[in-house]
Amino acid sequence: QKYNRDFNAYKQEFPITDDLVVVVESEDMEKNRQFVERLGAKLEAETNLFTGVFYKGDLKLMGPKALLFLPEKDLQDLYKTLNDYKPFLQQFTRATNLVSLVDMINTQFRTASREENAQNKSLVKALPALTRIIAQATDGLNRPGNPPSPGINSLFEGGAEAEQQMYITFAKGRIYLITAQARDEKKNEDAVRRMRELIHETQQEVKGLNVGLTGEPILEVDEMEQSQKDTTKATIVSLILCALIFIYGYNETGRPLKATLCLLVGLAYTMGFTTLAVGHLNILTITFVPILIGLAIDFGVHLITRYEEELRHGRSEREALEKAVVNTGMGIFTGALTTAGAFFAMAGTDFKGIREMGIICGGGMLVCLIPMMTLLPVLLLRGRQNVLDHELGDTLETKAGVATDKRARIENFWLRRPTLVIITITLISAACIWPTQKIRFDYNLLHMQSAGMPAVAFQDKLITSSSRSLLFGAVVANSLTEATNLVAIVTNLPTVGSVETMAGYLTEDQTGKLKLLKEVKQLAREIEFRPVDPNPVNIKELSLSLFGLHGYCNLAVAETRKSDPEIAKELAALRDSISKLRSLLTVGDQKEYSLKLASFQQALFNDVRDTFEALQAQNDSGPLRKEDLPDALRNRFVGVTGKYLIQVYPKKDIWERKEQEEFINDLRKVYPGLTGTPVQLFEYTKQLKDSFQEAAWYSLIAITIMVFVHFRSVAAVILSLIPVAFGSLWMLGVMGIFNLPFNPANIMTLPLIIGIGVTNGIHILNRFVEEQHPSILAKSTGKAVLVSALTTIAGFGSLILAEHRGIRSLGAIMATGVATCMIVGLTFLPALLNLLNKRGWTIKKNPV
Repeated sequence: QKYNRDFNAYKQEFPITDDLVVVVESEDMEKNRQFVERLGAKLEAETNLFTGVFYKGDLKLMGPKALLFLPEKDLQDLYKTLNDYKPFLQQFTRATNLVSLVDMINTQFRTASREENAQNKSLVKALPALTRIIAQATDGLNRPGNPPSPGINSLFEGGAEAEQQMYITFAKGRIYLITAQARDEKKNEDAVRRMRELIHETQQEVKGLNVGLTGEPILEVDEMEQSQKDTTKATIVSLILCALIFIYGYNETGRPLKATLCLLVGLAYTMGFTTLAVGHLNILTITFVPILIGLAIDFGVHLITRYEEELRHGRSEREALEKAVVNTGMGIFTGALTTAGAFFAMAGTDFKGIREMGIICGGGMLVCLIPMMTLLPVLLLRGRQNVLDHELGDTLETKAGVATDKRARIENFWLRRPTLVIITITLISAACIWPTQKIRFDYNLLHMQSAGMPAVAFQDKLITSSSRSLLFGAVVANSLTEATNLVAIVTNLPTVGSVETMAGYLTEDQTGKLKLLKEVKQLAREIEFRPVDPNPVNIKELSLSLFGLHGYCNLAVAETRKSDPEIAKELAALRDSISKLRSLLTVGDQKEYSLKLASFQQALFNDVRDTFEALQAQNDSGPLRKEDLPDALRNRFVGVTGKYLIQVYPKKDIWERKEQEEFINDLRKVYPGLTGTPVQLFEYTKQLKDSFQEAAWYSLIAITIMVFVHFRSVAAVILSLIPVAFGSLWMLGVMGIFNLPFNPANIMTLPLIIGIGVTNGIHILNRFVEEQHPSILAKSTGKAVLVSALTTIAGFGSLILAEHRGIRSLGAIMATGVATCMIVGLTFLPALLNLLNKRGWTIKKNPV
């Protein structure tokens, strides 16, 4: 498919793996910042698993031409800020640790004049920075782990606003993000597992936050893990239910357990067949085990039922077995082939995932048939149950006769009133047509995921808290000129929310920026730093220095309370921060606090020094080129052959089909080769839906041919399809009434219900051909149809226990469809056969 070829070409040009996204949420911006700083440092350290870790856009990460990414006005503001804060910064650089920093401020207080001058202005500017630094030091002592730096923005006014711009934030700072990629796509699962461990570890350090993971790799890993759990649970439940239904329906344990043993052998064969034929499982194909349990046990049900009926007619074990294998066996083979044909019909589609499902389940049906028709007959000839049948023959015959009479009385209700039954079921079917009109196809893959899955919850949270989606359409330009032209057009499309690309930076006139950059560099060179003190902090000295600063603040608050209330407020905040830190220093572990504060001061001073060194090292030799981009941006936006990526983000929820289609159609008018995850989702779900509809037609054609070959009668083909036709209509009616939509998981119901539903008609017609009598339920065939339908319902119904909503809906719809096909098969078809038989119509038995 062209869309898939475009996507593969895009992934080869931009081989970067999809983002793992950490969502950090709380009302406290500082807590959010603390968390992403701590977790970001841990992720950066694990280079064996993670690459492209990004959580803030500071100078050190953005490279030697980082300032050229800023708008010219922001560069002007940066120069002004550095110039205004120059006196304070020069004071700050003389300090080598927290004690010398506080002592420096104390000296400024002591020597401050009552008149306004540069020194006083510098001191006033320092107050908010000191308050933040001391508050951060206190916070670091209260948390486990090494405290991060307060950040360069803590030294300037408006630090919170600048900080919010530096980090990846949503919802006005309530949500912070960290993005990273697995080192290799094959390591996605290991990366997700390790990231969760690091998140848990960081949550012990910064508590009171709502933290989760999302992104495409997370959704895939979580969905597969949930599918495995759901399938394991469904397999156990399905196996137990099928065995209990079998045992209860036959009032014995021996033969049902023998059939269950043969089923397990067949499942083991299927595992081997799957390994050879496909070699792996996906989210859908992993459900084959509970499905086959419910379907393949039917072979044993029909064989054992007929075997027991013949025994009770006085035949020997071998005679009874021969009769069962020859007569009922034909129906079993045809039923197995029709069900397998329904699955194999999927293998004829263009969709790889559907093909694999068809191959595994279709092959599994035939493989499971082998032990049922070879091992089970051998086991039936042995065992105590055969002895009991002879010893208690009359008693067993009486019990069987009572049960048969009950079923016969029930069946006679519709056999005696065939016209009434036909009219009633036809009217019910007609009534089901109206609610079927409400059935829709839900394309949203998030609606298939487990409702409580954290990755889905956090994906929804990002969708509702921001106009920015995590998914983008990918436009690939061959040159900067083409990229610039495309951006100009795409940005104005009504469905486009925002655009990200490096083309604008690489093509703009940066003459003015380069001039400003020279001035910023010159100013930064005037700020020189002393080496940071690597020793543990002397707690007593620090406490004494803080005590002095606390006293100066008290005096200054009293003096400025009336003349300048704003300065008084800043001084009071600093005083209160000092009180909290000093109180903590007097009661805690002095050695531990000494080491933690040493780590804090090194992070603070090194961060500031590194930032100014990065300013001094900025490259003003020429405009920004693609070679100057930091690795994280170059790998993302510049391809391996030099092409340029334009990430186009939708304005609306891209998971919804209508918005998805509008967004893609708008972009394709401008750029027909559009690709990316939204296009993949759009085309994938459309192709999947079309493939299953196509598979349903293939299934119908294949089954029609097989039934015709079996009966060699067009009428028999029509009659065998009646339970499917009416049963499917009833199933659709139930879906419409309860507002159950089709989705990419349960759409496989379409071919399956044809193959499974027609099996009932085949067994019923097979018995009718043999005895030329419409009575079915009173005989072993009717009982077998009933029990086999119940085991199939149990097999699919066990999937209703799944937390994965797609798998759950598949189980619910298939269980409903099998039940409705069974009801129509046991009532409408015998009634119709009875009516036709009375008028002289019949089906002739073909010679074997």
